[in-house]
Amino acid sequence: MPSGFQNDTNQLQAEMYRVIITMSNTTYYPTADGADNGGVTPSSADSFATLPTTLAKGKARARGNMRFRNVVNRLTGLADCQIRDLTVTEANGDAQATSLAFTVAYERPAFIALTGTAVGSTTVGNDIANAAMDSTAKVIANAVATGIRDVTTVDHTRVYDGTEAQDTEQAITITTTGMTASQTLGTVSVAIIDESTLFD
Repeated sequence: MPSGFQNDTNQLQAEMYRVIITMSNTTYYPTADGADNGGVTPSSADSFATLPTTLAKGKARARGNMRFRNVVNRLTGLADCQIRDLTVTEANGDAQATSLAFTVAYERPAFIALTGTAVGSTTVGNDIANAAMDSTAKVIANAVATGIRDVTTVDHTRVYDGTEAQDTEQAITITTTGMTASQTLGTVSVAIIDESTLFD
């Protein structure tokens, strides 16, 4: 009779994908003051030793954080997931992120519908660039790009005003950045992480 630990063949095993958003192109991710700036960032103003120095920089930081929230909402809309290992390139509270990378793990990746899959009474269509989503990585890339492009007309959020040296709650508007849907999708790359287990 066997003893000790045994693997259950029905055990969930997460499928992990590395997502990279490249935001160094200031035509696609504007840095000038406006409702389209801020990029995409998980960082808030108080994530830095050097806080935003002006209200405009504080608003840009809040917009980037709102876009990141939209991305997370889109990813969790595909299936239950975890966001891990975030790496963001930004110098300080004034600097807009130029790159954001993170891992998204899905424990039930079979629930993520590809193009042509029936979901309820509808069929999943193409991505925002009108290309077929024939892999889970393409579906995830589309969700991230759609989250970046989501427009929140007005949202009340915490904004750091460097001029007054305090946080205030403000109504913030975000708009899509200066790129097409295809260009947005082009700034997002997604690759499956190979989780081969090595035994000695």
